[in-house]
Amino acid sequence: MALITIHWYPQDPRNSQEEGTELELEALYRRYCVRLKHSLFVSALCATLFCCFVLLCAVCILHSHELSSQVKTIASLSVITFVLSIVLCLTLLPVAPEWEALALAGSLLVTVSLGAGTLMATHHAPLPLFALILMVHTMMPIARSIALSMSAVLTLAYLGLALGIRPEGEETQFYQQLVCELALIISASGIGLYYRALTERAHRNTFAGTRTCLEQRVKLECEREQQERLLLSVIPAYIAAEPRACKVL
Repeated sequence: MALITIHWYPQDPRNSQEEGTELELEALYRRYCVRLKHSLFVSALCATLFCCFVLLCAVCILHSHELSSQVKTIASLSVITFVLSIVLCLTLLPVAPEWEALALAGSLLVTVSLGAGTLMATHHAPLPLFALILMVHTMMPIARSIALSMSAVLTLAYLGLALGIRPEGEETQFYQQLVCELALIISASGIGLYYRALTERAHRNTFAGTRTCLEQRVKLECEREQQERLLLSVIPAYIAAEPRACKVL
């Protein structure tokens, strides 16, 4: 009857300690990235809210004598301004940077409100959609897959709307213009993904450099403490041995 021998090797506590340190550093890096994304999102909200408010005031002033003809525009700008104000107030809460559900909900609300308001101006939508998709990829605190999904939905929504209201009799010119506009909108996703990849790499390198500097500093401090302990342990023994040496002489 064959005997099976199982050898058990105890795990090195230093390896488990290093793994725990790596996990803590990875969590710290994620918090660092979340903080950066949150600050970018707040900046984007402030800039967009300011532009919407200025545009709303301009429409009311320029069309003060015929406000009834601009009810749709004023209503859409008012709704967008209100939504942006609510999201901005929520993002300024102390717990907002660590609350992933709030970041996702705020990003969705901002994208839906701005996207709907942009699609209402069909003939002028490509450039605002370009800026919105760039903001989705580079400034919103959401995952890359969610940003891609949101940009794809915006692109398909504009494509469907443009095909739904295409003019009759000018189909060749319309399709040529539509292809150029879709190329512009899709390029926004490409630029946003490229910028995001470069930014994440730069953040990783910055974090790694900071970590290396801190580790070297801690190592130097530990070596200095060890040298001081060694000196404190050696000097008293030498001083205590001096009187004995004098007696012998």
